[in-house]
Amino acid sequence: MTEPYRPLELAAKPVAAPAAIFRSPNWLPLALMAGDAFIAGAAVILAYEYRYHLDRIPQVVGQPLAFGPYVAAIPVVIAIYLFSLAVNQQYRSWRGRTLVDQVFALGSGTALAAMLMLAGMSLYRGFEYARLTLVYTVVIAAILMTVERYLLRQYETRLRRRGIGTERVLMVGTGTGSQLLIQRMAMFPQYGYQVAGVLDDRLELGSVFAGAPVVGRIGDLRQLIPQMAVDQVFVAVPGATNDEILHLVKTCDDLQAEFKLVPDLLEVMSTRAAVDAIDGLPLIGIRRSRLRGPAAVLKRSIDTIVSAAVLIIASPVMLVIAILIKLTSPGGPVFFRQPRVGLHDNRFTVYKFRSMIPDAEAQTGPVVARPDDDRCTRVGRVLRRLSLDELPQLFNILKGDMSLVGPRPMPIFLVERFTEEIPRYLERHQVRPGLTGWAQVNDLRGGEAFADRAMYDIYYVENWSLAFDLKILILTATRVFFQRRAY
Repeated sequence: MTEPYRPLELAAKPVAAPAAIFRSPNWLPLALMAGDAFIAGAAVILAYEYRYHLDRIPQVVGQPLAFGPYVAAIPVVIAIYLFSLAVNQQYRSWRGRTLVDQVFALGSGTALAAMLMLAGMSLYRGFEYARLTLVYTVVIAAILMTVERYLLRQYETRLRRRGIGTERVLMVGTGTGSQLLIQRMAMFPQYGYQVAGVLDDRLELGSVFAGAPVVGRIGDLRQLIPQMAVDQVFVAVPGATNDEILHLVKTCDDLQAEFKLVPDLLEVMSTRAAVDAIDGLPLIGIRRSRLRGPAAVLKRSIDTIVSAAVLIIASPVMLVIAILIKLTSPGGPVFFRQPRVGLHDNRFTVYKFRSMIPDAEAQTGPVVARPDDDRCTRVGRVLRRLSLDELPQLFNILKGDMSLVGPRPMPIFLVERFTEEIPRYLERHQVRPGLTGWAQVNDLRGGEAFADRAMYDIYYVENWSLAFDLKILILTATRVFFQRRAY
């Protein structure tokens, strides 16, 4: 008789933190609050110094360089900033949130603080504060607080890569969302989750699912939570009954482990229900694309202006790339052209720098690129790694075939295939395809996880906003050197 599998030996305990505060999931918001208070106060002094000692704007004749009232205003400025940033969710746990989300919320909080300070200056009659000093204060604080968040997040990521301050997660079930969620938690340690193992009734004990060990059956949950020092339980059991879910919830409550239900992603993607309300009365309708009418005109205008400007700036780089392609692979064209499916199912020709050998698909026909694809040239590997092969698509954007942000344009043969296999796949074509998209910044690239990519694309279509586009562009810029699926 073989010895039973022992989950405790597989899941190592977290590394001890150098200080107790760093084991707390809330240390970052506390440090952030203290740092913001210091920066808000320092920004007043720095703005005053710049305005009255460094700025070349002429001073008002006879205006005294009164420093005392500005010092006296520092506690009020700190209180306003802390209030405004708290309202914008800056001081709740960062677990599971990206730095870009935090910076966007910081912008909203800074704007609110500026309005409150301006209102206070207008109402206060004891001293006339210079409005230009307020502008400098807000700008200096915004810059320093952004740098502060970046440095704190970098330090936090280093700690969490060592297992410090992470929460141990047990994944129950292997539904369609389980694999994607486990990969995200492993890919982004700054989210603060460490997958201790997976429970499933269909997989062999000791096997691996999405890089995480299978440590037991679903019925072993009550035993394994204390044994493996689990903090949170994520449940993704397809077809589970209400009674089964309630039993799992009660087990987690009894053992004081947080419980989260992971919805079946294919079920979520296949429903188009949108919930609204009038005076508390719920109404259910059909979700539509938000990119219509004036919003579509505005997005197209931005695409035209930005793509034209980037083409002008990037033209020397594109010329160098074209020369390198010709020198290293003279037997083929500089550009790769392929029919793709765009807005409203219209066909167009996409342009890319050729990164593979000439006639790479002559023997195989159209196929999806693979990691370490031996058809790539040496220059082509570098271009793909840095996404520079996509630069000619700026011409597609200028022509109106594509947009800066949107679902990636797919070859016709893949669209025909996935239209039958993936629910709601054609809804991706309600907007122009993009140079980058929500799926790409979530590392869903290449020839994998087409259903997951479609889900992210449809989410983008239904939740579009200019702020969402800006977020995707920022994430694209920050991840271009760290992406894991560019090949």
